Amino acid sequence: MRKASSSWQPPGAKIAYKMRTILFLLLGGAFGSAQKLPSLTPVWSVGPLTQGSAPMGVALGTDGARVMAADPGFQTQSVFAATRSLVFAGDRVVLVSMVGMRRVESAQIPESVYQMISLDVRTGEVRNSREASAFGSLKVFATNDEHVIISGRSLLRLTPDLKDAGAFANGAHWRVENISPDGSTLGNSTSPGFELIDARTLQARKLSNDTITDTSVSSNAAISDSPFWIRDYPKAASFATLIDGTGQHLIFHGDCGGRPVFLNNERVLTASCKVARILDARGNLLKMMTFREPVSFAGASQNGSRFVLQLAGERERFILYATATGDPVAELTTDQPPHGQSWSALSHDGEMIVIGSPAKLTLYRLP
Repeated sequence: MRKASSSWQPPGAKIAYKMRTILFLLLGGAFGSAQKLPSLTPVWSVGPLTQGSAPMGVALGTDGARVMAADPGFQTQSVFAATRSLVFAGDRVVLVSMVGMRRVESAQIPESVYQMISLDVRTGEVRNSREASAFGSLKVFATNDEHVIISGRSLLRLTPDLKDAGAFANGAHWRVENISPDGSTLGNSTSPGFELIDARTLQARKLSNDTITDTSVSSNAAISDSPFWIRDYPKAASFATLIDGTGQHLIFHGDCGGRPVFLNNERVLTASCKVARILDARGNLLKMMTFREPVSFAGASQNGSRFVLQLAGERERFILYATATGDPVAELTTDQPPHGQSWSALSHDGEMIVIGSPAKLTLYRLP
């Protein structure tokens, strides 16, 4: 990884940063959503949707190895999977649920078996289902033309009713873990190198010759939490590096930033510990929110209007925000304490949100 530029700030930026922070605290915004927000009524709730789930372990017996399964709700243990297991696609909600494991000839590790499910967005009724597999996690992404991308043993493009609509032709030379908020572009780490893939055509274009561990992509850039800059900032514990056609640019460093993500092409979110920050693409602080509970990213709408944060306290809470202002719009609390972070996804226009797991999935209409 090469260093193209350090974090740039215009004259007076540090003073402006301090003034914004002081003003923010004086105005009473220190705890995220202190004001009363509208309550949300579920449109539908369904589950359990699958019978198998993530394995707890492998039991050895006279008949060989047998996978021991857990409750499907335990698939919410991963913060990473929380925003890569559930999407809106046109008039469908599509999810991927792990249902078991099996051995593959010539493979050193067993593959994970998943069930893909397509639900009617109006009723929650199951419309289509099919199997998929992965050596590790299976990820699902929503495109900007009402299709889904499945990243597992293959990189597939599917219709909302889970029919084949294309495949990435680059063999095994891919690692796709992120899609741009607008649903147009996938990030692919080719190691070495990094490329952006058009979500409609599955054609790739080179972004960088360097190896990049991406945490998010936009339509023309990637962002990483790599600690590459530790030599310049030895006291920092968290970094956000934006990579575009001009090189790599440090846009954040501090004590706690988490996995930085794009909210749209011009806005970046860092959310971890008990602090969330909205930055512009040059690293200027636009909004800071502090909370009493640990906070993490929980999704963004494709039209760039809204995003969601998850708060992990005694009961799990989700707060919906307007991307342009950083102001809270609505809040809801899940029925039970989460095992980790419930799956969540916003509709394209930010007017619906679906939250839960294969054990129980609930759709809400937002104000």
